[in-house]
Formats: sequence, C-alpha cells, structure tokens
Amino acid sequence: MKHAHITLMLLAILLLSIQGCAGRSFREARFQNLGNGICQDKVSGQMWQIEKSPMTHSLKDAEQYASALNLGGYNDWRLPTIYELYDLNYIFDLFKNGDCTLDREGNYWSGEKDGEGKAGAWKISDQCDPERQYSPGTKGYIRAVRP
Repeated sequence: MKHAHITLMLLAILLLSIQGCAGRSFREARFQNLGNGICQDKVSGQMWQIEKSPMTHSLKDAEQYASALNLGGYNDWRLPTIYELYDLNYIFDLFKNGDCTLDREGNYWSGEKDGEGKAGAWKISDQCDPERQYSPGTKGYIRAVRP
C-alpha cells in the first residue's frame, strides 16, 4: 500500500510539472524565421507563409491566392493538405519555435490532391490531441506552404 501511495504522489508531481496539455520539448527550435515572411521547418524543409491571407470565401479563390503568391523569391506556393495543417499545429504545440510566430486562430483552407478542399480549424480536444473541426459555411484564411 505504501508503494502505491508513493507512486501516485510521484505521478501527481510529474503531471503538475508538465505545462499545458503536452508540455514543450526542450529540444532545439524546430522552426527558423528566414526574415523574408517565411518560417522554415528545419526537419522537413517545408516553408510556411508567416502572415495569413485576408479572409477568402471559396476554394477557388484560396487556390488562386496560393498559386499567385510570390514570397521570398519563391512562386511555387500551394494550399497545405489537412495533414500538413495538423502537423504544423502539432509541432507548434510541442516544440520551441525559435523566432517564428504564426497566428493559428481561425479557419484555414486546405487543398487535397483529389481536388477537394475545405476550410476548417484545428482545435485541442479534451484529450489534448489536435482535432479537425469544420466551420459551417466556406470561408477561411490561407497559410501557404512550399514545396
């Protein structure tokens, strides 16, 4: 019985020491601000637009915005998939992100290879896992990604 009490106390101390749902990793920052409106994921190499677009009301407009974007000397920007948006939010919740600050509030457009795209937002569920929630209607911001 004494060992169970000590184990529960240690578990409680551990849980109280973790900040937020998952806490933050003490590893080196995963993102780097390139100084030209772009944050780069140092692991995947992907580049993300720092400033979100104005509100866009259709998938077609969102796709046109991304394909016309010329940022940091790159013109091959696109809409991220829902999985890339998930990874972006997951990484920002778990890692230090250096000097990269992305406003993640609101709904964002995603594009899929099969031509379907939706506007929605990642929310943190009661179990501390990101979950996709789509808003009624079709409007959202764009956070373009490359490659």
